[in-house]
Amino acid sequence: MELERQVQQHEEKLKQHDRELARLNDLSVVMQTSINENLVRVDESNKFLRDQNVEQMKQNNDIIHAVMKINEKTSDKNYEAKMFDRKNIWRALFAIGGFVGGFILAYFKIQF
Repeated sequence: MELERQVQQHEEKLKQHDRELARLNDLSVVMQTSINENLVRVDESNKFLRDQNVEQMKQNNDIIHAVMKINEKTSDKNYEAKMFDRKNIWRALFAIGGFVGGFILAYFKIQF
């Protein structure tokens, strides 16, 4: 009798363990499904962020090129302005020299 009761208890415990294992297995499947869904979302998010990063890099590249063109144009304009100033200084000197020379020539012509 005692042996039958122990066997019965043992069978009940085995059945209980089997139910617990099945429950844990179901829980494990649910967790794995959830993890897979989250990984898919993370992958999609990473793809979106990579695309955003590529677009941002293109925009930054365009901005850098625009700034460099502006700097180059400014540099060219500054150089042209310096050259124009130098030409004007020489023109002014020659004009003043011509005027003074003409004035001196006219003065001496009147004197003699």
